[in-house]
Amino acid sequence: MSSPGAVTTPVPSPAAPTGRSDRALGPVLLTLAVLLVLNSALGPLGTDALAYPLPDSLLNQLIGLELVTVLLVVPVLVTAAVLALHARPGAATLALGPTGYAAYMFVQYVVGPERLAYSPAVLLHLAIATLAGVAGVWCWRRAVATPVAGIGERTRRARGAWLLLLVAFVVARYLPVLAGSVTAGPIPAEYAEAPAFFWTIVLLDLGVVVPLTVAAAVAIGLDRPSASAAWFGVVSWFALVPPSVAAMVVRDDPHASVVTLAVTTTASIAFAVPAVRAGSLLLRRALAQP
Repeated sequence: MSSPGAVTTPVPSPAAPTGRSDRALGPVLLTLAVLLVLNSALGPLGTDALAYPLPDSLLNQLIGLELVTVLLVVPVLVTAAVLALHARPGAATLALGPTGYAAYMFVQYVVGPERLAYSPAVLLHLAIATLAGVAGVWCWRRAVATPVAGIGERTRRARGAWLLLLVAFVVARYLPVLAGSVTAGPIPAEYAEAPAFFWTIVLLDLGVVVPLTVAAAVAIGLDRPSASAAWFGVVSWFALVPPSVAAMVVRDDPHASVVTLAVTTTASIAFAVPAVRAGSLLLRRALAQP
């Protein structure tokens, strides 16, 4: 680890992506964006052509997810795709959050609704989840291989502390689950009619999001080559998730409350700050390239 205030010199990876492979990522990200728009247009936010066997409260949450998808995720994906098509640096890094978000959400779309019959919706959701996962891995490999400017020790510590704060936020949300596992208490009322949805989210949050965020904090603390990509991937993902929950209150969901709106709004604003700052810097660097 470098001394306090020192700035590390980036070491280019021997496997750094070429302009040709950067451009190849563009159509993949555009395809994912198109599929996300199609799903939103066919879902409860649009024509409601896709059937979701879920209670009203969970449908409200899905509508919130779709709003975030259309207003935030798709524009960022398209921006990253355009950068990739022009072989601009930072395209893969910019797409880390949206691809991670799509993979996370569409696992829930596939497993959450307790379908007792085959449905074309499942095929669409499987395609999106798979494409998002493949694109996410592709973007991660590309982002890690891209040389970045070093950061000082104070910034490194601040980033690590912020990621651990995000971990604490997620774990705190599941304290009732941990306590209920000891007392055999019931799951939240809004999930009682669709328990698979609830347990899928528990698995993803505690089994995937928390470990990956801890791993990112460790990478930053040890000044690993993957630290910059890990930082941007985590903070951009966290900037996309909380806003969707606010739709429950907007739609007068019986299980929502003013407290829920206050917490999710505050979290949305707080989580967005580092993501917007990092994204703005990334875009400026990309557009400054000749």
